[in-house]
Amino acid sequence: MRQNLGRNRLVFNAVLLSFAWNIFLIVGVILNNEFVHSRAAGGQFTDFPTSIRVVYFLQLALVIYQVWIFKLIFHSDPVKPNWTPKLFFTLGILGILANAASRSSYERWNVIPAAIITWSFWYYGIKKEKSSL
Repeated sequence: MRQNLGRNRLVFNAVLLSFAWNIFLIVGVILNNEFVHSRAAGGQFTDFPTSIRVVYFLQLALVIYQVWIFKLIFHSDPVKPNWTPKLFFTLGILGILANAASRSSYERWNVIPAAIITWSFWYYGIKKEKSSL
């Protein structure tokens, strides 16, 4: 059973925009873009160290994997391993808490896309899975 994309276009676009914002910030850290200095890593750097940039490169791979898994979940395709949505939901909660606790007021705004993505993994990956049993 496939999701009706027309009926859920607003949700789908909100999640994709949230992922796009995350990818924009992560790539900005990797490239040491001045715009993201106050919006990532606690807003404490004027120049991101190589170690932070490497961590963000690994995070970019994780976010790209999340986008792919979200697409599978949204279109009701099987996800292997089946605990992946729960893992991403848990990581999302941790991300929300980390962003909310940031010293940077700009980084605290990242709670919004983090919450949208986390909700999508809960709603489409966990709640829908349990309701179809």
